[in-house]
Amino acid sequence: MVSFTLFEGDYPVVKQATSQEQSKSYEAPLRGFETLVYLVCATKQNGAYDGFSCTSDDGQSLLDTLILSQWEERAWMGRLSYDVTSCETKIVGGMKLTAQLNEEWNSNFLKEFEKKTFQSSGGIIKPSYIKNNQEEILFCVASGESERSVLVPFVATPQEGTLIIVNANPIEYGHIFLVPYYHHKRTQSIGGALQLITQIADEVDNLSFRMFYDYSATNTDRTFFQASYFANPLPVELLPFIPIYGSSIDGIQILEVADYPLNALVFASKNLRKLADVVGEICSTLQHRNTVFNLLISNCGTKMFLFPQVHLPVTGHHLHAWECGGYFIYRKSLDFDDASEKEISKWLASVSIDAESFQSLKQLCCGITAKFS
Repeated sequence: MVSFTLFEGDYPVVKQATSQEQSKSYEAPLRGFETLVYLVCATKQNGAYDGFSCTSDDGQSLLDTLILSQWEERAWMGRLSYDVTSCETKIVGGMKLTAQLNEEWNSNFLKEFEKKTFQSSGGIIKPSYIKNNQEEILFCVASGESERSVLVPFVATPQEGTLIIVNANPIEYGHIFLVPYYHHKRTQSIGGALQLITQIADEVDNLSFRMFYDYSATNTDRTFFQASYFANPLPVELLPFIPIYGSSIDGIQILEVADYPLNALVFASKNLRKLADVVGEICSTLQHRNTVFNLLISNCGTKMFLFPQVHLPVTGHHLHAWECGGYFIYRKSLDFDDASEKEISKWLASVSIDAESFQSLKQLCCGITAKFS
């Protein structure tokens, strides 16, 4: 395990606004809230991140250890609804799709989390949530200005950052919510949050760590991510890719996932800053068009899978990002026993956009990527 070293230093903290200032701004529910703050190191000009994130002798990063230790502590405190490590899993079919039997999993957990956490509009975190659920908040991650990442002891939360919150309804080990917040303005779109999210993936520096984002018409102003640890790659990561765009300038590649029932694209680059900018712009465009989509971030932030989905106004049900990646939860043992590649492939195909729409999406993505080159 890593020994935590706490640093004092310069970092932006919230000042108490005057009544006149408050009247001109939105509510800042986190004012005065104190927690551990992890300040990530500054970025380099080439889009990479400085190599001074804290690591232990065995190579485990401080942020990775911090997430796992805080999550395990909450599990020990009884903050989780069940022990996800006891759930049975199996591999299904030649695509190596994954099925998990979890009879206690709550399929409505995202809606319940949104209702409990966010105000009805604006994507602002409720003051009552912060007040009544502090044990669920593990720590905060914010952008730093120094050449190395540091862990700051309990202080007022920075002006902008991302709260790391335990998910009491986990699908895998270390399941957390990552909730971007902004004291001085309403929550931004995914494009405004993806830069820090990508840097978190880089600093965790664990190939088992995967991040997710789900977007639909029901959560247009509530930007938050999820993350969890998977012992093996998700099935979609094992499939062949077809290159459709490659830039020698910034090293960004766009690839199409081959032989998969759900049409999907992959964005890959070691220039994480540029990758986050490109994917953020694409996702913001899809949001403005009210397009349902999911993101899967893997390989320490260097790969981002985009799963567009058809709009289903009748059922209103869409797949989660891990389901798009080939990982499915079953609540009944009979359904788990009967799980087949044919059945799962049918689910994936049912939400996939058609060939014409997918071609238009590829053209959009290539055009936006070229604009950033």
